[in-house]
Amino acid sequence: MENETTLLMVGAFLFIAACGGGESTTEETTTTEVTTGETSEAAMDTDMAPGSMLDLMHQNMQQMQDMTGKMTGDPDYDFALLMEVHHKGAVEMAEEELANGTDSQMKEMAQKTVDQQSKEMNELQAFINQHKPTSGDTATTMKMVHAMQNMMGEMHQDDRSARNTDQSFAQMMIQHHQMGLDMTKAYLSMGKDQQLKQEAQKTMDQQSKEIKELEAWLQEQPK
Repeated sequence: MENETTLLMVGAFLFIAACGGGESTTEETTTTEVTTGETSEAAMDTDMAPGSMLDLMHQNMQQMQDMTGKMTGDPDYDFALLMEVHHKGAVEMAEEELANGTDSQMKEMAQKTVDQQSKEMNELQAFINQHKPTSGDTATTMKMVHAMQNMMGEMHQDDRSARNTDQSFAQMMIQHHQMGLDMTKAYLSMGKDQQLKQEAQKTMDQQSKEIKELEAWLQEQPK
């Protein structure tokens, strides 16, 4: 009986030790994944505070990615779908700047963004509601979203270099506008609705100007 009790105690000890070792290994693996700089979702979530400009940008790009399932192959309709969601992301970042920014120039640009792009969102929604899409090759219209695929690493690096809400807004809005420019260029090469193309060109001209203004502001900030 004494020998059996001893064997049971030894077995229990070995089992507890094994479990403890397993937990340590898992913890070490998790730590390694986060500290190696790999772009896993867990690592990116650790770096992004809820409500940050980068977080809002990620959410907007995911919303745009989700819209690809609704694309029809009609370039006008698909552009309107994607650009409405794209504008929504700009408005949300601008509202974050208005709520937490301190620089008067950036807050003025943010208010202009809210006013202009809210108006354009309403116009795009009206177009979507009244335009009956024709079926086409969605692979062609998917060219409008290719601008998103190679931007995440650069955006993540830019946001980490920002020291405050104003700088983060400027950096992310440059990236957001550039993505919109790339989408619009792709659309203009295939779009058919003349009024929508004219509005798209006006938006592209305005956002090209704003990119230069944002870049100039960032250049003036202390390093």
